[in-house]
Amino acid sequence: MGEAPAEDRRLEKFMGRKERRRSSLDKPLQGDYIGAKNNSKLMSIIHKQDEKEILFADTLMKCNRKCKMQERILLLTERSLYNIDPTTYKSKRRIGLLDIACVKMSGLQDNFFVVSVPTEYDYVYVSSKKIEICLHLRRQYQYVHSGQALPIEFKNTFEYKVDTGIFRELKFSPDKDGVATQILERRKK
Repeated sequence: MGEAPAEDRRLEKFMGRKERRRSSLDKPLQGDYIGAKNNSKLMSIIHKQDEKEILFADTLMKCNRKCKMQERILLLTERSLYNIDPTTYKSKRRIGLLDIACVKMSGLQDNFFVVSVPTEYDYVYVSSKKIEICLHLRRQYQYVHSGQALPIEFKNTFEYKVDTGIFRELKFSPDKDGVATQILERRKK
């Protein structure tokens, strides 16, 4: 038997720290799930920032400041992560990869992950493609940070920043239906 493809080896790094659903193990990694590279509105958004390449694109859910889920398009380019409204194609936020401190996720079989941005506020996303997103983000982060790896934290309870001085706690625990997720009240620091 030959050597495993490079992407499969990268996925194995998450295997010891993140429980995976059996069905997700053999999914091919596409990168662009919504045809973003052929969408003139999305390409126009990144061209305004003098960016040219979309490395990952998909529709996912974002948990907003009021703990309500919103559908968003997540675009990863050579220098940025974009949060785009899928109905209006308006960019809601652009995060430079240089501004990201880490990605946080539980070690359980859930779809949540947090992009930590210390100079602003964090993003809580929900996607069945979180591992692929992290792989693309980690590779590009390493490129723009001159070889420094993107820290990925695996904890079943962690804080995220909602606004200046305001934090919430995201808590994951196994239950009979899979994984229970709790977002606990605001705490000021």
